[in-house]
Amino acid sequence: MAEITLGAYPQKICDNKYFLQLSKDKLHLLLALQEATDLEPADWPEVKAIALAAGVCHGFHEGMPTLKDGKAVIAAGTPARYGENAKVRPLVRPAVVQAKDEEQARNVRREFRELGNIVNVPEGQLLLEKIPATPGVPGRNVLGAEIAARDGKDVHMKCGPGVSLSEDGLRVTSTVKGKFVMEGGKPAVYEEHVVHSDVDLSIGNITFSGKHLVIKGHVLPGFRVKCMGSIDISEGVNNAEIIAGTDLKIRGGLIGDECSVRVWGDMDVDFCENTGPIESRGTISIADFVVQGNMKVEKDLKALSGKGALIGGRYVLGGSLYALELGSDAEVLTEIVVGLNPGLEQKKKKIEEAKGIWPPRLTEMLKDISALSAMKKKEGKDFSPQNELKLKKLNGLMPKVMAANNHLAELEEKLDAEIEKAATQSVYVYGKVYAGVQITIGKICRVLTSPEEGVIIAFVREKQAIHVRAMTPSEREAIGLGS
Repeated sequence: MAEITLGAYPQKICDNKYFLQLSKDKLHLLLALQEATDLEPADWPEVKAIALAAGVCHGFHEGMPTLKDGKAVIAAGTPARYGENAKVRPLVRPAVVQAKDEEQARNVRREFRELGNIVNVPEGQLLLEKIPATPGVPGRNVLGAEIAARDGKDVHMKCGPGVSLSEDGLRVTSTVKGKFVMEGGKPAVYEEHVVHSDVDLSIGNITFSGKHLVIKGHVLPGFRVKCMGSIDISEGVNNAEIIAGTDLKIRGGLIGDECSVRVWGDMDVDFCENTGPIESRGTISIADFVVQGNMKVEKDLKALSGKGALIGGRYVLGGSLYALELGSDAEVLTEIVVGLNPGLEQKKKKIEEAKGIWPPRLTEMLKDISALSAMKKKEGKDFSPQNELKLKKLNGLMPKVMAANNHLAELEEKLDAEIEKAATQSVYVYGKVYAGVQITIGKICRVLTSPEEGVIIAFVREKQAIHVRAMTPSEREAIGLGS
């Protein structure tokens, strides 16, 4: 048996019948025909012995191989398995942001223009999870030598503001409510969102769960802006819907009867013209004027700068009204209700709706019972079974209808007491109040028939009347207007 040295070149064996060749990576030993037409069974033990003598000790195939196209691999090593690199798996798909320009990118605090929709996340939301790298598994070539395996590369997660990394470095969690973004490869949750343009088709409706939303343009017709925190709008709102979880500030005006505004805090706006419903759980401050407003305010309404005028419309306040001017020369109807917060107004509305149902129903039932009873007395035995059944049914329903009316009367009495108790608020007009202005305080309503200047309009409980009196110099000075 001839000895051979396996290497890069084929080695002839068995009287040149075959040759053996080791692959460059030493993972495969190839047997191929040289002068023979096929592998003879009697030669296989010698082929195997030659290979073993040449140092092949790993991955030798059992049994005689079947040659295909005149060759076959008779020994195969075990390749090394490289470890997998660590991966970061997003559990919430973030918005991708980029700095507007290079100078802004160098600032410590940056504002971004969103390339996609806002991704809102709550506090404590698991955002990213790292799948650790795996170690490599060494291999072995056919000569028995070990093949080194590379371990997977680790990834060190870095975080921006509003998120935290777990102690084991495997999980990223939000620490605040807001928008989830990837900023330069770093996860971050921002409590502020800035729109550097109008809210139009390029932006779409906005829903933001953070503390502060800034819009540096207009909100155009048909769009909705909603924020769980405060909203600042730089250039006005036209026939759009605005919902603020805390305060709302609008530089510019609210315009259009399709405007709808709900604010859970204070509201500050330049002017309002012919708007839809505006509701605030706090105080509303008007920087200039309101024309044909439709406002429900839980606290005070103040119009003490610019024209400071409320001209036309209806204003229901839980607190007091402070204005420079009310109504107009044209005696346009301007309704002011003070001391009636939205909760009381809602109760009043429901009671008024119920009063349109139960008292008329009771009156109708009494008429029907009276008429049927009279017929029964007159007709005696000729009173029809159908009418008898109808009378019985009406008498059975009567206690329920009377109970509903009594309950309604009790509710109305309680509401009247609440309204009476709240009738401590007043209307303060530091300039002119025109004829035609209608003031309601408590259950008393008064329409002013002549213009007044510098007056306080208040409810006098002893007289159960609304009284108009001149404002004192000290009361004018209290808000900085002087005498």
